[in-house]
Amino acid sequence: MESESKFKEWLQKAVDKLNEQSWFQEGKGKWDELDPQSKTYLKFAGVGLSVLFVLGLLINAVWSVHSLKSELLEKRALLTLVQSATDELRHLRETIPSAASSSGTETSGWNAYFETTAGSAGVEKSSLSIQGEKTGSSTEQSKEQLFELGLKHVNLKQIVRYAFMLESGQRPVKLRNLTIDTKGDHSGYLDASLAVSAFTLVTPK
Repeated sequence: MESESKFKEWLQKAVDKLNEQSWFQEGKGKWDELDPQSKTYLKFAGVGLSVLFVLGLLINAVWSVHSLKSELLEKRALLTLVQSATDELRHLRETIPSAASSSGTETSGWNAYFETTAGSAGVEKSSLSIQGEKTGSSTEQSKEQLFELGLKHVNLKQIVRYAFMLESGQRPVKLRNLTIDTKGDHSGYLDASLAVSAFTLVTPK
């Protein structure tokens, strides 16, 4: 009861202070000058604005929740993708100690090597494209060639296995960049682009 009494006292002081404000007195005077019909219209307009304000807050809250939910789903999908790739790499390390030991020899061309390695990784020849062969840096020990390897309509395990087998095979290949296009669907099939450096060892004369 005491807290209720204090609240009423505070509320009365607030009302008294408001009544002392000049702008409030001017507004009250203008309100009193209005006819009953105008007052009714203004009351309805005030109620309408209040309803619109509340609806705006509700729509904004719903949109925020939707955005957060979409972001959460995207992060979960990405986490699943990363976890799947990690599991696949672990499996490869445990079961394929020399992943591409029979994927080609130093005397074969790079295109043939990439195709043979793709076959060992379970990637069909029709899904692999080899482009952008360029000459990279050279040293006394090796010559570098740059390639863009494209994979079409493959799954994540095939991509990870192919990348792993390229880097751990008999021939020196370094993965420079890996780009995966999920194609915005949930079919499980992806497109990928692998930028690789292929090194040919220079035989001492």
